[in-house]
Amino acid sequence: MFAFVGLGLPLATQANEAMVASCHELVLDYASYRDQEDAEKFAGLFTVNGSLSVMGQTVVGHEAIVARLANQDGPTLRHMMTNIRITPVDATRATGVSYALIYGGAKSTGPIMVANFTAMGEYFDEYEYADTGCRFSQRKFVATFLPRPPTSSTNANTAK
Repeated sequence: MFAFVGLGLPLATQANEAMVASCHELVLDYASYRDQEDAEKFAGLFTVNGSLSVMGQTVVGHEAIVARLANQDGPTLRHMMTNIRITPVDATRATGVSYALIYGGAKSTGPIMVANFTAMGEYFDEYEYADTGCRFSQRKFVATFLPRPPTSSTNANTAK
């Protein structure tokens, strides 16, 4: 028999809704902390031994995640997250997938001129959930679309 509280939902359903909401916010925090280059808060989104894989490069653990983001010479990025889907596995774990459209360009004091997006793809996630909220135990970005490289001004057919 289910115990009903609040809006008449079973306790297990309320717990799943809390986990899903927490993991959904985690995905948005990822984009925010990454784009603002807040390496410590960014790494804090992951479990102690959490992993992040982007374009074939994987880093594991907070120190490695902080180091990956600490590159101040990298481009300015903006992640637009959408289609966030979280699926509870049990009371403390969930999986998820979300789409990301990413723009990037050289650091600037004003608006950055870009000709195209940097990447569009999916993040495949594994989450751990506790009283402190949801954390990534594994996050992997897989590109679906990449911009076409600029075409060369020389015609390849002219070489003999």
